[in-house]
Amino acid sequence: MNITIRSFENSDIPFIESLVPRFSGFDLPVWRTKEEIDNANLKSLKQAMEISHSNSAIFIAEDEGKVQAGFMYLQIQNDFFNNEKIAYLSDIAVATAFEGRGIGRILLTYAEKWAHAQGCQAISLYVFAKNTHARSIYEKSGYAEEVIKYIKPLNHKLKAENS
Repeated sequence: MNITIRSFENSDIPFIESLVPRFSGFDLPVWRTKEEIDNANLKSLKQAMEISHSNSAIFIAEDEGKVQAGFMYLQIQNDFFNNEKIAYLSDIAVATAFEGRGIGRILLTYAEKWAHAQGCQAISLYVFAKNTHARSIYEKSGYAEEVIKYIKPLNHKLKAENS
């Protein structure tokens, strides 16, 4: 299978929107709902697809038949600790039909090339702790944990459910 990476086009919008549920398709923390995660991701991606920025890019992975296999959304940011230019991998998803074929790794490799061409010193990303499938792919691709985010829900209903 030959995979090509190309820049986003408006005709890709339905494909990208169809992959939003992939961002909540694992064991979620009890204080998060699938709906809120999907809605937040959809809103962010719609904004990214509507407004082209010089410091961001959306890429599509497709097979030799021009069938869309996955996508990623990258942004250029400054590192919080040293202010160096870094790439932030905001979103990456692979269509279920293409899962297990190395599309995620191909996208990650392309992200590195893009980030390097932009003069970035690193690539960062966030991943839910229980998204073990994605974490495994990131770790095999050379990513490592840096900062761990803790959260304590203050909603009494949620606290009671967690007790």
